[in-house]
Amino acid sequence: MTNNQSLWRMALLPVWVGFVLIAAVPFLSIWRTGPQLGFFIESGSLLFVLLFVLASVLLGKNLSGSLKNVPRASWYFLAMAAFWAIQARALNVVYVGLSDVVAWIFVGYALLAWACRAWIKRVGQEPIVAILAWALVLGALAQSVVGWLQYTDLAGHFSGYLMYRQGIVEGQLGQRNHFGHYMMWGVLSCAWLWGQKRLHGILALILLMNFSAVMALTGSRTIFAYVLGLALLLPVWRVFADKSHNRHIATLALAGIGVVLAQFFVEDLMRFFSQNAALESAAERLNNHAFGGSGRNYEWQKAWQIFLSAPLWGHGWGSYAYQGFLLDVYPNGFRPYETNVLFTHSHNSFLNLLAEMGLLGTVLVLGGMVWAISGSLKQPRSSASLLLLALMSVSLLHSVLEYPLWYVYFLSAFALFICLHDNPPNTENTHSGSLKREKIGIALATALCLAMLAGTVRLAFAYADLNRFARTGGNLVEKNEKIMGLRHISQTQPILRYYADLSLLEYLNPHSTNQPKWAYRVARDNALFRPYANAHHWGFTAYQQGEIETAQQWLQHMYRYYPSKMPYYGSIVMNAPHYPKLRDDYTRICQDYYRRIQQTSQCAEGLPPNPQTKAASRQPEM
Repeated sequence: MTNNQSLWRMALLPVWVGFVLIAAVPFLSIWRTGPQLGFFIESGSLLFVLLFVLASVLLGKNLSGSLKNVPRASWYFLAMAAFWAIQARALNVVYVGLSDVVAWIFVGYALLAWACRAWIKRVGQEPIVAILAWALVLGALAQSVVGWLQYTDLAGHFSGYLMYRQGIVEGQLGQRNHFGHYMMWGVLSCAWLWGQKRLHGILALILLMNFSAVMALTGSRTIFAYVLGLALLLPVWRVFADKSHNRHIATLALAGIGVVLAQFFVEDLMRFFSQNAALESAAERLNNHAFGGSGRNYEWQKAWQIFLSAPLWGHGWGSYAYQGFLLDVYPNGFRPYETNVLFTHSHNSFLNLLAEMGLLGTVLVLGGMVWAISGSLKQPRSSASLLLLALMSVSLLHSVLEYPLWYVYFLSAFALFICLHDNPPNTENTHSGSLKREKIGIALATALCLAMLAGTVRLAFAYADLNRFARTGGNLVEKNEKIMGLRHISQTQPILRYYADLSLLEYLNPHSTNQPKWAYRVARDNALFRPYANAHHWGFTAYQQGEIETAQQWLQHMYRYYPSKMPYYGSIVMNAPHYPKLRDDYTRICQDYYRRIQQTSQCAEGLPPNPQTKAASRQPEM
């Protein structure tokens, strides 16, 4: 290694620790628990951001509290925080706390940008970005080790710690596309460090070969999109930059070529050494894929229609699940793909933003991002900015097909890329009045950071209680205690209210007419936000409250969105004594479904009738 002396200083320890915590550690945990499976990983990611800000305040020497020295990225994130909070109230969304938590996350990123500016002013952009690149290389190296353990099935000895499922390479992220996304960050960072002469060429080649090989094993098709994006970025950058960037462009291009070659040859090489190597490569999966009848095709159509129905403001954060549930774009009237799964996202982040946040929110997100990073793209162009753009392109291209930035740990790293696109002014105002105002600004920012830290920790304890109450089972007394605990969280924790309500649904029994007083509100709010397959509770609860037409319309939507669940829904409709006006609809729609898919009917009317409903089930034909 050469040219590393400026990075290995105790003064930069907060940057090293902070960037490793933000850009590597959250990706190395598969801890999933409770109704919001990734709560601790995602809240931990925000916690690491805030700890880095606090460390910068305590250990940094040139933080500025002047409004003149607040970076563009801070204003950008604050503007998004305000929009998320205002839109939720203007549209009266069902669970406003879920919009508010996103707003607070953006406030945390505004503080992150402020802290990053201080370090860039103190050390310079290139060394700070180099530390980020090292953090990503270290994270990718750890991920690659896990990937090889999964490929060789050695990770099977550590199920629940190093793997989710057998027969797939997905690192610690639990999804092959997320794994490929992160590994591409590692490839780009490694190649850039090589171009900076901060990583010896031989070691860089070994790391690049390792990263490219394990990416080939995961079979993620989006990897081709990343390389295509890099192929477009590099020549454009060369046109607007000078020849001093040739080395970086060459190392990044070589890395991209290596990634592509690995997609075609690594699997064959592995089969030569092992007859058990039977994973499907990304090239094979791409060749076997047809977009026309895929779920993405239908979900994209729905997202566009949802946007057109409310083009300016959108329908509110998280509204896609409900709005997409209501739309019928299917050829035979029934959803033909993943018929027991709720699509909470259209699998295209840009279409999803249009649907949920409208044109105003989408322009703010994308236009504001361009404005926030534009300062570092002016002449003379920085090689650090080239890496940051390449890293951002990976996330943005992945967002065309999925929603990685809906996960806080991916979003935090992406926000860090934006924050490091900074070109702070060199002028310093040393007037005593200005220094006093700056101290006040720093004190206020520090107080806000401490308050958010305390709130994040407090929320984690509340979520631990939620997780405990959400576990069903136990005797009658224990069940009552859990119900009371969930209701208390629903009433006192706006951010967790949805998850508490979702857990309360488990205690509803549609076969009973003695529903608790809270059943109507909980079933309705859940259904009107994220109508999972258990949203049938809303139809049955509404029916028992005398809203017969509402129940009929809702369950018709349920049958068409979840056709594979119709036998289960029918077992309630046909065998419970108190839903007689739902039976004709169910029988007609269920028979229509099995006729259309040309399969033997599995409709519940073929089940032996419950003695209590035998007479009611013998309705004369109309």
